[in-house]
Amino acid sequence: MSLRELTAQSHDRAENTQFMRRVFNKTMDLNTWADFTYQKCLFYNVIECAANTCGLVHDIKDILRTHLLYKDYLEMIKDGPRHHFRPSTIEYYQYIMSIANDPRKVLAHLYTWHMGDLYGGQMIKKIVDAPHNALEFTNKEELMTRLRAKLGDDLAEEANRAFDFAIQIMESYDTDMGQN
Repeated sequence: MSLRELTAQSHDRAENTQFMRRVFNKTMDLNTWADFTYQKCLFYNVIECAANTCGLVHDIKDILRTHLLYKDYLEMIKDGPRHHFRPSTIEYYQYIMSIANDPRKVLAHLYTWHMGDLYGGQMIKKIVDAPHNALEFTNKEELMTRLRAKLGDDLAEEANRAFDFAIQIMESYDTDMGQN
């Protein structure tokens, strides 16, 4: 089985959260999307720093998104409300810090989020009316090829853990809105 097949069930669970249904139904409000983008800034930063330290991104530097996520966030909020990190985001950040010296585990999280940007993010650009600098790639195919070359089925357990954290973060919005 391929890594994609080994994570398909987790991917489906993430896609079918209430949060993602609101995205695909075009009922996601800009403030919630801005908040989610802010959350992503924290864990993308720690994933990307760990990946860089482990030597995982030297040949795919263009995949790094943290600075672009923050740019998107600032464009969305302008002078509006500032957001705070959610407990689930902080828990995920702390988890990534605990595995930061394990290149294979870090790679699994990089794969889960960044491959999501390279694929599903392209649909989201068309659905969510917000800035999407972080979803713009000049060399998308090359990045996917180089990232895929680093992957193996041994990443499945940790990639599924990344999906679990994603689901937990998305479900925190459902709880806020009383939609469990």
